[in-house]
This record gives sequence, C-alpha cells and structure tokens, in this order.
Amino acid sequence: MGNIQPRRLVTASGQPIVIRTAWPEDAERVVAFVKAVAAEAPYLLTTEAEVVTTSERQKQWLQQIMDDPGKLAIVAEQEGDIIGFLDFHNGNKQRTKHQGSFGMSVKNGFRDQGIGTALLAALLDWAKENPLIEKVCLEVVADNTNAIRLYQKFGFVEEGVKKKAAKIDDGTYWDLILMARFVK
Repeated sequence: MGNIQPRRLVTASGQPIVIRTAWPEDAERVVAFVKAVAAEAPYLLTTEAEVVTTSERQKQWLQQIMDDPGKLAIVAEQEGDIIGFLDFHNGNKQRTKHQGSFGMSVKNGFRDQGIGTALLAALLDWAKENPLIEKVCLEVVADNTNAIRLYQKFGFVEEGVKKKAAKIDDGTYWDLILMARFVK
C-alpha cells in the first residue's frame, strides 16, 4: 500500500517537521500547497493557471494512491502546514509496473532546509521495501542544479536528455534530464 511510517526531523533552521503519508483528509491543504508552489516555483512544469483540481477530486486521487501498492504520496508538514509534497506512480502495464516516476516540490522559504532530502529518503526506503518497485525515475530541468545535486547524492544517474522539452512564457526552452536509480 502507498503508506510510510511518519518521520520527525528538524530542519537546518531548527524547525520541527513531519514526513508522512498524504491522507485523503489532506486534500484541501494539498490543493492550497500546489497552487502556492505553482505560483512561485522557478522550475515547475505546471503553471498556476493549470492547477484546476478541486478538493474533492484531490481527495479521490489521494485515496486512489493509498489503495494502489505501486503508488505513494507523502507530505512534509510543519505545524499543520504542508510545506513539501512528493508523489510516485509506477507503470500501469505488466511490463512497466516495476518502475515509476516521481515529482517533488518544496514551498518557498523552506528550500535548502533538508526537506527535499527527507522526502526523497522516505520514497527510496519505501521503494526498497516494495516488492513491485525496482527502479525510481525522474525528469528534472537541466538548469536546476540544486535538484540535480540532490538526486546525484542519492545515487541517481543520468539516462538521457529531452531537448527543448518545455517551453516557458518568454519563448525560451528547457531541456529535461532523465535520471534514475535502481533500488533492487
């Protein structure tokens, strides 16, 4: 199932944080988090205008993830506020269910505090214990050097580059780097 044991940690600035499974009851706060991050995150592929989900749809989505053994959604929470989110989805076909991809974001003001590290560590621990999952994949904007360093620290290696994969508002393009790590 898409669950982890809650983890408590203290950020680099001394703030207590909990990393835990995202529950359907978190839906409204997850939507608010996603909207806030989409408005300010420099390397997010989803624009603020594209975040149109409702709390009810988000609740159903989080329940589906919890019910699926190859999927996971986790939050970083500080004093009731969601400040980080990670979701992982494995392949939905017989030949691809052994691997999957994740997306992760951390709220502005909480970056470079160890939250991304904690979210990623929780995902990889879950993946290692999950009998379905052998490979964890991601796509990252080529200019996002902080994220790339984090992924490399966890043993992810580059598998390829999608040239001009994203086009931003000013007409410039971003390359996306494909990275992966085998957990088995």
